[in-house]
Amino acid sequence: MGGKVLLDNSTPPPLFSVTAADGASLPVYALGGPGGGPGGGPGGGPGAAPGILFAHANGLAALSYGPWLAELAKTVRVFAYDARGHGQARWPEGSLETVFHVERFADDLALVAERVAEMIRGAPLAFVGHSLGAAASLQLAIRQERPRFAEHILFEPPIFPPPDSPTYEQAITQQQELVARSARRRAAWPDQQSFLQLLEGRGVFAGFRRDLLEAHVRATLRPEGAGGFTLRCPPAIESAIFRAHRAANTWAMLGRVRERVHLVSGDPTLPQSDWVSGAMAAIAGRIPDSTLTVLEGTGHMMIFEAPDRAAQCALAPLRRFFRRHA
Repeated sequence: MGGKVLLDNSTPPPLFSVTAADGASLPVYALGGPGGGPGGGPGGGPGAAPGILFAHANGLAALSYGPWLAELAKTVRVFAYDARGHGQARWPEGSLETVFHVERFADDLALVAERVAEMIRGAPLAFVGHSLGAAASLQLAIRQERPRFAEHILFEPPIFPPPDSPTYEQAITQQQELVARSARRRAAWPDQQSFLQLLEGRGVFAGFRRDLLEAHVRATLRPEGAGGFTLRCPPAIESAIFRAHRAANTWAMLGRVRERVHLVSGDPTLPQSDWVSGAMAAIAGRIPDSTLTVLEGTGHMMIFEAPDRAAQCALAPLRRFFRRHA
């Protein structure tokens, strides 16, 4: 099967891009909405239909989640963007510690959210984030700056625990392994099928639903003019982002969050559970207005492992808007 490509014509192009103060360019996609087409844009669904802005995990891309986001878009208008260092985004030269500092991701989210809010013309805008994206929204909420989202639905934000936390030693060990492993990732691939075959049945990818695994391969490999493919998120950048989250002091500031936050956790009782799953109850306890849902039998990549249940978690907090705008 070598040489087989998975690219097709169904991948939606960015609707627009947002440029950050340091020159980073972030592509924003519209997945449509109730009654809208694949491109959706600002007109997907009725004028007052609520919207979702989605932000992805480190090392992935917005369209890694494409089939899942398309399911959400049957109910609400869905927008998603590639973070700096990922997907089709561009970023400036400079030290990795500066260009990919946790505050830069919060700054970028604020810019994207402002544009999307303008496009949906005052309709409610909720935020859904996974891992890196979820952590960016908490940074923004800690700063208590606009935009304010109608709801925050966060799938396992990796807020690193302090030394007195019972999950600290597990977090240190697993994060050190993750930093080292991501830095060693193979960046160049002869074709998409080779990358897909590596991921099938391996590590966190073993539980991915097939269509989401293929979407992830399409979204994270960039075709090269001379043939072959390259990871869109360079290994050094993925590794630097993992280091940055470990160094961040977000845990101590969670009490400043004044917005409603719905946290979704993987199963901390699984033998191979991630440290983030083990820390989620404590994270929820530090955020004044929060709820916590545990998706039993899933890990940190629960959106890919149990997409139907994850979709229910993303949409449930928006039911009040469905009633209001019916």
